[in-house]
Amino acid sequence: MAKKNSKNKNNTIIMVSSLCVIIIVVAVILIVGATSPKSVTRTLKEQTEANIKFDNKKINVYLFYGDGCPHCEELIKFLDNLPEKYDQYFDLYTMEVWYNQKNNKLMEELVGELGKEVEGVPCLIVGDQVFFGYSETTGQEIKKAIKEEHLLVDKYDVYKNYK
Repeated sequence: MAKKNSKNKNNTIIMVSSLCVIIIVVAVILIVGATSPKSVTRTLKEQTEANIKFDNKKINVYLFYGDGCPHCEELIKFLDNLPEKYDQYFDLYTMEVWYNQKNNKLMEELVGELGKEVEGVPCLIVGDQVFFGYSETTGQEIKKAIKEEHLLVDKYDVYKNYK
């Protein structure tokens, strides 16, 4: 009988120890998951001029892209991978220009409003800056432009000035 009680006691200790390990592992997973940066997807959806809205706390960033353009896809991936904190800085307006002539005309007019000519896609407008194409260097310049424009008291929006 003593052996049976000892065996039951050992089984209970093993079960309680296993349960404690499981609880600790789950707690660590929950804590790490809560503190790790979240992935943000700034979904590319075709928009038009009618979608543009203004928010005094954010800047508007305008992306003109060509459907199927590999450089555009790289820029979109870059924008999707910006940390979540960037969502408080800007709203992204994405407009396809190869198949949508109204969007193409808008791109030409906004770029012209900034005293430049369209050099191709992707074309990204942040404040009064225009970025054509995409590379890692361009990505760093875009991040800097977004932060700097967001910090300005008088944020510049080419579309607002255009209308």
